[in-house]
Amino acid sequence: MNRVNPLPGKRVLLGAGAFLLAMMVIGSIWDFPISKAVYNPSNPSGLFFAGFGEYPAVLGFAAAGAMLLSARNREKRLVSVLQIIAGCWFILSGAAMAAMLPKGYLDISTVLSVGIGLFCTGLTVWGVTRLCKGADRRTVIRVATVFLLVIFADILVVNLIKIPWGRARMRLVAVDDRAYFMPWWQPGKTLRDTLVAAGVAAEEFKSFPSGHTANASSLMLLCLLPQLSPKLAGKQTALFLIGVAWTCLVAASRIVMGAHYLTDTIVGFAAGLIMLAGLCHILFPIHSKMPEAKA
Repeated sequence: MNRVNPLPGKRVLLGAGAFLLAMMVIGSIWDFPISKAVYNPSNPSGLFFAGFGEYPAVLGFAAAGAMLLSARNREKRLVSVLQIIAGCWFILSGAAMAAMLPKGYLDISTVLSVGIGLFCTGLTVWGVTRLCKGADRRTVIRVATVFLLVIFADILVVNLIKIPWGRARMRLVAVDDRAYFMPWWQPGKTLRDTLVAAGVAAEEFKSFPSGHTANASSLMLLCLLPQLSPKLAGKQTALFLIGVAWTCLVAASRIVMGAHYLTDTIVGFAAGLIMLAGLCHILFPIHSKMPEAKA
């Protein structure tokens, strides 16, 4: 029987970790010069990723919901009903967030924003449901659990840090003489309290770390899809790198938009990677058996 590791090989993970560490060192030295050089709040790609960069997280909710529905325990009625309720709730929640996210950042109609969100959610649910056909029910539940825990943990950790930390965003520093750059290791509570009392929005002091980047990193969860279907066996590294590429694009866009500094995005990226690796280590054995397709 074929076996597959839920995560890419150690070299890939160590390489990703080394890259993040190197970028963190660079950002710790040249955070402000980098942001000042690339700052362009009207950049089209920056606006696009502002609107759609967090889609992996919200569509991840919908994907997990589809897994719960596909793997419901038909032998235990109460458990099955609870799984149906939870699955539908996650799908509807993901659809609602996907429908409204673009409108919050882009100058598009509500109808278009909702249409894109519903289409992407429907496509996600359809694709995941197809992958789950013939998969081991317990494996599907474990994959769904990792999806949900990684996304929730990213959101929780990022907000537990950024709300009290109070680092001023580059876009505020660029337009308000009262604001000034502060390195990531220095909390900005004093500056925040002063300027918020003067009428500046508290949202402008949530730079560190980047929630957009952390949510974008949820796309790395694609590497778990081979657990659902033998057709994807051996493709976990490629799927993981797709997630890494998307996260890098979103991270770069947030710097261009002046919403975050390099160090903000690296910490958001690292949060997603650490959560993924840690939860997979807990919920999956070192080598998981590939599900065999049913005849």
